[in-house]
Amino acid sequence: MSPKSIKSNREAVKSLFDQNITNAAKISHLSGVPLRSCECYVALLKKTGKILPIHRPGRPRKLSPKMRRHVGKILKNDHFTTASELKAKLEYTYPGFKVHERTVRRELKKLGYAAILPRRVPLLTEKHKEIRLQWARDHLNYNWNQVVFSDETTFQMFSNTCLAWSKNADPVSPMVKHPFKVHVWAAANIHGKIDIHLFTENLDRHLYREILNNHLYHNANALLGHQWIFQQDNDPKHTSKDVQRDLQEHLPDRILRWPSCSPDMNPMENIWAVMKHWVKKRNKNMVAKKKKISKETFIAIIREEWDNLSPDVLLNTIGNMKRRVQACIDVEGGHTKY
Repeated sequence: MSPKSIKSNREAVKSLFDQNITNAAKISHLSGVPLRSCECYVALLKKTGKILPIHRPGRPRKLSPKMRRHVGKILKNDHFTTASELKAKLEYTYPGFKVHERTVRRELKKLGYAAILPRRVPLLTEKHKEIRLQWARDHLNYNWNQVVFSDETTFQMFSNTCLAWSKNADPVSPMVKHPFKVHVWAAANIHGKIDIHLFTENLDRHLYREILNNHLYHNANALLGHQWIFQQDNDPKHTSKDVQRDLQEHLPDRILRWPSCSPDMNPMENIWAVMKHWVKKRNKNMVAKKKKISKETFIAIIREEWDNLSPDVLLNTIGNMKRRVQACIDVEGGHTKY
């Protein structure tokens, strides 16, 4: 509602009140002013005999309430609409109206919008959701303290994902054409880290069997005894016949059934995020100080960050498994915030 219509509404209510019509509902019926507004105006008139004008300090906003609602509808239908596209749509819808992109961005900020990079999540079919939901219901009260979680990820030596403060010029982040990458397998339990293995070759079923034989069974038994449960996702390398035969030999009936397309249920994903943050930060600091980063140095940094990983990280990530499972139930097998 524009300031002019507010002013006319107040005058209409004041005129009816001066005619000894003091019932807010009757005034609303006669004037067409919303009942809640009439109740407020009548209360002011009974108390002070007048309706004080609205104090509007500062420069008026460029976009009217109607335009702001229009912007909200556009973004509701398409979250990827840019500020320049919003500017063009507003100027097309309201002939004669001119607005700058900076003004549109400022208005979006006032409306509570923020430009963010959307999280990448697996595409879930209805079948996936049904399986996830049933799995979550079956494991809501599961003893997660006995589970050893595992996962693989890739660390890249040069990346441009860290934010940097700048005052006078745009900061630069040196990049190489083909950055060095290291693949990492690791496993952890709420009681401690099991082990980590770094490799540069492609992971196949043969290498995965070697990793499990050399880094999982003995270390997990030493930490947890022989009562722990092993978790892995449904990657084809993990579910190959050779790997499954080895797992049944070492861990008979101790493999946790895991739903497909469910990285949000695996706390190792959060552990990777913590490690990648600190690895990237150390790399950026070395580049800023013009120190050479070799492949060996990069691998050593990853190992150091694993060794420095706080027990609190394991406690916080693995300790919230019941909340993760409940969140999956709450969204009926859909994507969770994890």
